[in-house]
Amino acid sequence: MLLELDDQIVQSTGLSPEELRIELAVQLYKQEKLTVGQGGRMTGMGSVKFQQELGRRRISSPFTKEDLNSDLETLAGLFQ
Repeated sequence: MLLELDDQIVQSTGLSPEELRIELAVQLYKQEKLTVGQGGRMTGMGSVKFQQELGRRRISSPFTKEDLNSDLETLAGLFQ
């Protein structure tokens, strides 16, 4: 799917199309509507650079109690 925005709307933000794409991806990531991989594809940055951009903005990955428990179970299984 291609998303088109009127040039005047893009210009009114004061951002380049690339900057606007990054801002949109970051906001969707913060709302947990995009993964790092999806954000990387959306911005054309790739997941590693997108994750670096998130870090630069001090945006952490959502990490739930369930994620922690899963990681602890995985680690426990490695040492059995």
